[in-house]
Amino acid sequence: MPRHRSVLGASLALLASLACAAPAEGPISVSADSGRFEQAAGTGVYSGNVELLQGNRTMQAEKMSLFTKDGELVRVEATGTPVKLSEGEDLEAHASNLVYDIKARTLVLTGDAFIRHKGNTFEGAKVEYSLDSKRVDASSEGDQRVRLVIPAENQIPGNDKKDNGNADSESATP
Repeated sequence: MPRHRSVLGASLALLASLACAAPAEGPISVSADSGRFEQAAGTGVYSGNVELLQGNRTMQAEKMSLFTKDGELVRVEATGTPVKLSEGEDLEAHASNLVYDIKARTLVLTGDAFIRHKGNTFEGAKVEYSLDSKRVDASSEGDQRVRLVIPAENQIPGNDKKDNGNADSESATP
């Protein structure tokens, strides 16, 4: 029982630091089947049905590692089959691996990476996404090519005032 209390206490300390470090979207909440936090290293590792919630952002994975620096969350690394991320109805992503850089506000997805943003979809071996600029960079590997799909309704001028689906072989901005 004392071991469970120490894990719970460390997890609560991590969640308190996450809430302080969270940007304007709100506090971050993490739940899992098991978890371990190493305060000296500034790392938390959560396993089994892991779910991270922040505002309208949801991330689900089999394993999630959280990294802090000076009590502030700086990076989240997640693995799963697949890792899933959603942000309201505008953004959906999944891949075998996901790295979320909190300060840069970027996502890097690898392993059958997929992102759908406002109906436009991007697929590749690796997809990088900026939460601020909404820029998507996709790259291929081996015989897996980059793929972009723009639905017909997104091709109508003025239908989506801010975003359009311009793409080249290496990068695209929805």
